[in-house]
Amino acid sequence: MTERRSDSFPCHEAIVVPVRGEIDIATADDMRDRVLRAAHPSPSTVLTEGVAVRAGAARRGAAPRQGGPCVIVDLSGVVFFDASGVRALMAAYRVLIREGRHLVLAEPSPAVARILATLNMDRVFEIYPIVEMALAHVRAPERVRRAPGTG
Repeated sequence: MTERRSDSFPCHEAIVVPVRGEIDIATADDMRDRVLRAAHPSPSTVLTEGVAVRAGAARRGAAPRQGGPCVIVDLSGVVFFDASGVRALMAAYRVLIREGRHLVLAEPSPAVARILATLNMDRVFEIYPIVEMALAHVRAPERVRRAPGTG
């Protein structure tokens, strides 16, 4: 029996967001917004130029919510990926880091892996060969992130 994945789902301390199809200049911002919507499921969250803000927070001067589940972006279904996709992932990454959260990439298709390797994005993102490894890492009792190149 094959299990069908939904667009995004919580898994313990993670939300997995599958991305499918072509990610280019025409679709990259949609991918970024989808990742941020999955990371901020509250209906009172709005996206302003790709930055997730709780409705009313900007006018009250409130800080964004701190902490929350890790976001795992499943890139196994991507058939085309260009620098626009990298830009969109970086934008989502910056939003989540400011909130004290974490974005990791999992199961990059060959199209994605080629661009990520060319641009040395493994220095920015944690990249896992399969979603299950990313989930296992997130579930680890003591999660230690080491700086790239430190073992």
